Amino acid sequence: MAIRNPHRLASAGPTDPDHGFPLWFEDANGVRLALVTAPDPMAPAIGEMPTPTDPVSYPANFPEEAFYYMVEARLEVGGNGVVGRARVIMALEAAFQGNGLPEYASTMAMTPKPHLGVVFARMRVRIDDLVPGARYVIRHPYGETDLFEADDRGRIFETCDLGVAEGNTLRVLVTGEIAPFLTWDAGLPVGYIGDGATEHQVTGGPFRNHVEIAGPGVGQGSAHAVGPDLVRSTLFTVQGRRFGTVPNTTPSGLPDLRINSAEFRISKKEFRIGGTVSPVSFGGQSNVVTVRVNGTVLGDALPDATGAWDFRGAQAGTNPPTPASGSLVQATSRSGQSATASLTVRN
Repeated sequence: MAIRNPHRLASAGPTDPDHGFPLWFEDANGVRLALVTAPDPMAPAIGEMPTPTDPVSYPANFPEEAFYYMVEARLEVGGNGVVGRARVIMALEAAFQGNGLPEYASTMAMTPKPHLGVVFARMRVRIDDLVPGARYVIRHPYGETDLFEADDRGRIFETCDLGVAEGNTLRVLVTGEIAPFLTWDAGLPVGYIGDGATEHQVTGGPFRNHVEIAGPGVGQGSAHAVGPDLVRSTLFTVQGRRFGTVPNTTPSGLPDLRINSAEFRISKKEFRIGGTVSPVSFGGQSNVVTVRVNGTVLGDALPDATGAWDFRGAQAGTNPPTPASGSLVQATSRSGQSATASLTVRN
């Protein structure tokens, strides 16, 4: 049975007269975080916008989604004969509904309806390679989830958004359960509660300052195992800019593209290749990543709001041979950066 968080955010700042979102939210500890609407290397999670190097303006050059706060924990998990991954994301996010805008491809020809945005508290869990049909619980700084059942491929994907009310961006003060804000436990960057990229221990969790996942076999082969059926991590990436901080928004040029993992799973006949790109926000599709193995294109991957990208796909053709361990993996962004890695072949 889920354990809910009784804590709430304390207050919100004045509403911006153009886009209609509060300028800041504050928790009970007095941590006041601004809405990040322009690229900031210390707050990299931001939605797509047409021209991120130009000044922000609503609605012509404004992100499709923006964040006051985002933290994420990543863990290795087992149970399905291979080492999989888990991502637990907690955020305070601003987005649009109706044609409150923007969704540039379809709405720029429409008349904006100002102040139809929403602010919501998000909890998202993504896990793979668990035991199909088995049930797992996630314990996190803001409480404990229900038991989630892994699907027939051993995956869990659950999202809970609280506070959503079109045109009522203060609803989240009543119903949002992502509070108070977590911060780095030491060495905070000036003007920020974390740098948005470096994994770090945190403080401020009303229940705990770690994430753990419990369930059948989840600790098998995991670097985060504290037992055969339990994994735990005390490390989070933390994003949040204190209100009043003047960010360094100097354009950083081409993205920094990296490959963090490159595997082929024989049992699933599937490539699993992932990495990061920063900054996240580019005009058009310039941060789409094309993945190749030994020069053959496998497909494209689109980074999420944190800059993480992930490609999963089978080999082309009928009954293709298993690729050799050490095969060359190359990732290329459409803005010109590239990265390489060696393929690891696992069962």
